[in-house]
Amino acid sequence: MIAVGVAAVAGFGGVSGAAAKPRLVLKVAPAKPAATTPITVSLKAPKLRGSKMYYGVALSVDPGYLRETCSSGLPVVALRAARGGRFTGTLNPRAAIDPHKRRWCNGVARVEVRRYGPWPWYTRVLARRKVPVGTGKPDPPPPSAEELGVPVKMTVLDGSTITASAPGRPDRSSPVTGTFRGSIPGRFKPNTDLTTDFTTGGLAPSAFPADPLCPGTTAPASFDLAASSPQTLFASGEASMTLVLNGAPSQLFGCGPAGPLAGTTTIPLSGTVVKGVGLLALPLTGSVSGIPLPGGSTGGLAANLTVNIDLSGKD
Repeated sequence: MIAVGVAAVAGFGGVSGAAAKPRLVLKVAPAKPAATTPITVSLKAPKLRGSKMYYGVALSVDPGYLRETCSSGLPVVALRAARGGRFTGTLNPRAAIDPHKRRWCNGVARVEVRRYGPWPWYTRVLARRKVPVGTGKPDPPPPSAEELGVPVKMTVLDGSTITASAPGRPDRSSPVTGTFRGSIPGRFKPNTDLTTDFTTGGLAPSAFPADPLCPGTTAPASFDLAASSPQTLFASGEASMTLVLNGAPSQLFGCGPAGPLAGTTTIPLSGTVVKGVGLLALPLTGSVSGIPLPGGSTGGLAANLTVNIDLSGKD
């Protein structure tokens, strides 16, 4: 449906007829254009006498915080004379010169018509409409630093290992690598306790031997995070982390059950910052015990990690 707006203009000169206050009717369609939809303007107005005069329409939208990715307006578009005393034109966001701005900014667009000419003269606004474009609401501001948090990257360094042990048979140990990413909520201050929520990443054993009492099953190729794993770096130099991994403890141990990983394994880690090294190489150790194994025995998994914690906010 076409949205209709009416504007009355006083003292409108340079048009045929003797009416002091000609009635201008401005129509805009569609009533709620999408961000990439062309907007058609139709103006019912007196015929212009001068050959160098024309009705021009301009559109403007408050670009909000996304002014680099949307069009807040276009140059004035001249309306063409049509039947029935109408003047028409189309505003198309794809006409923007900048290829990154070929969509309307979300918000309320102001569509305004003036009479232009002879150059450089133009009148005040003769007719005006407000049209919701896109979502109809200005885009919200980008998240603040406090909302985004400080990105944190933790890299597992060479020399880190994971070990499986069980009574009556040799321990099985493998070098392990990995990268974890998370964030510190809000801003942080030096010399205070810092808590990071790691949400992605995992450990990757490179050569975890199979358990001789569990033929046909092996540990997964990677021990990935199953849930947010918090880590606290205390101002005292102590560190703790709750590592929540995908897969039941017996599956990470390499004794099944076979099939998709099910359940989770939690390994509490702790350590102390080494003087002169700091977070460049932080030792973290922890273990989980009582893992049920075939034959009624139990086993354990131990992580002996050295990690680099990057608080710079860079990838």
